[in-house]
Amino acid sequence: MKFTRLASAVVLATTSLPILAASYTVTELPARELSENQYASSIDNTGLVLTTFQNNYNPPIDLRLIDLDSDFFAAALTDIDAVRNGDPNLSDYNFLTNYVRTGSSNFSVLTQQLGQFLGYKYVNDSFEYIKAFDEESDELGGFSFSMETTLRDSTNGTHIIGNTEGPNRIIEYTNENGDVLTYNVFDFDRRGFVQVGDTTVGLVPADTTLGGSSLVNSINQNYVVAGVGSVAPSDALVLANANCLDEETRGDQPVEVCQARLRTSTSSTGAVSRRSGLWTERATLWSLDVEGNIIDTTVYGTLVTDEEEIANAGTSQALDVNVNGVAVGVASLKIGEDQLFSTAAAIFQNGVVTRMIEDDDLLPNSALHINDNNFVTGVRSERINNVSRSRMYVYNLSTDDIDFVDGFFVSSSTLPRAMNNENIIVGSADVDVVTGTTQRPTAGFMYDIGSQTFTNLNDLLPCGTDYNIIEALDINDSNVIMASASTKRPVRNVRGEILTDDDGNEVLTDTVVAVMLNPTGAEPSDCSADEDTLERQGASTGVLMFAMLFVASIFRRRK
Repeated sequence: MKFTRLASAVVLATTSLPILAASYTVTELPARELSENQYASSIDNTGLVLTTFQNNYNPPIDLRLIDLDSDFFAAALTDIDAVRNGDPNLSDYNFLTNYVRTGSSNFSVLTQQLGQFLGYKYVNDSFEYIKAFDEESDELGGFSFSMETTLRDSTNGTHIIGNTEGPNRIIEYTNENGDVLTYNVFDFDRRGFVQVGDTTVGLVPADTTLGGSSLVNSINQNYVVAGVGSVAPSDALVLANANCLDEETRGDQPVEVCQARLRTSTSSTGAVSRRSGLWTERATLWSLDVEGNIIDTTVYGTLVTDEEEIANAGTSQALDVNVNGVAVGVASLKIGEDQLFSTAAAIFQNGVVTRMIEDDDLLPNSALHINDNNFVTGVRSERINNVSRSRMYVYNLSTDDIDFVDGFFVSSSTLPRAMNNENIIVGSADVDVVTGTTQRPTAGFMYDIGSQTFTNLNDLLPCGTDYNIIEALDINDSNVIMASASTKRPVRNVRGEILTDDDGNEVLTDTVVAVMLNPTGAEPSDCSADEDTLERQGASTGVLMFAMLFVASIFRRRK
């Protein structure tokens, strides 16, 4: 491998932009009346846009899972008869929605579930719900919106992939005291899927104990999906599941409820989260046909070579795959005799997993994206001033050259989120140095591999815009970019109605919106002389939580 450290030619507001940089127009997707926040997901070469909505307005309330005769609801609701008739006032509707969302966040089997994040596609100037395994019902007057769904990628305008749960179902159970209890459970947790038209196909993992686990990340033009799937249950899961199936050890609860509770854990503070380590997981490629059916599945191992450890050591995950079927991602690697494992960038091809960056001093690192020109981009976790930062690199598979990119400044955490076949990378990076915190304001960036120019996307927008691009999520081969922007928007209640203050003025709040950036072909405007130009300083917001969790998940050390 030819190893070089080349700092990018950073383009700041005080310097001239490269000749290749073109200005962009900003188009906000019209979702203000649909949810609190909207996050861009992806855009393919046909222009199909995928987005994620957070906390949709007007969620359905399932009264089958609410005991209106209980003292709790009798005391909490102001007009219980109106609730029974399905027409609650705003106060009661707000209370019930918060009650259900709290139960959902705690993975409760006793309450209705509402997905905090739901996936939509944007086509013909309108949004269409990506239902995955959701179903319409007469009781709710439509879809349940119960399963949290995040969309990851699409190809050819037809095949949409994402990750979801479900489906959920209501179970009535008579306990030993003769009380009838109503439970709400999911059939499985964390399942990748592909949706073609109205047909959804689950991308099932190799091992389906307790439903198994699979996550998908990318799909290429030949309908090959890159992700990760469970290949074997842990010993603890096998024992716990056996106890659930045994009437004597299960206790006074349905089998499905016992199994659902195995998937979660409760911390000392009472916080409930998904339980980790239930399965051994490995990088998986699913090959699909034009209708979305699975025609072949290939499971890859790790970079651990010791025969006695190879079966269960560490994990691997495929994060992207190009048109040639070459996938990249991460895999565990043994780097010493002390059983220490570190995450390393890996190539998955023809059933074989190989290490991409041989230098142990650069561990841990990961390969996040690959294009059809065999360029790979990823990150290396590097400690700078005792704080872990993500440093972006570009790797050429054809020449083994690797270039590290400094971002907006040397200690800027830089996360590439997508790369197109024009060799343009987009993502998010720290745009300002803030001491005393691990979180910094961020801005969306564009990096041109050929000219080695690193550009703040906000510098390419029209002067005076009220959008601040905090993260670029995807770019297609026409250089159209999907991004998340922060802006001021009116506060709305749970029904989507705009709230006003005592003087009748709208109350504004920081909001994240999904925007499409279209290149104009013209040079960017010089906004430095415009006194009314909004100062664009990058923002830290909830959307970056996903980026931080994603990076944390691929950089793991194990003893």
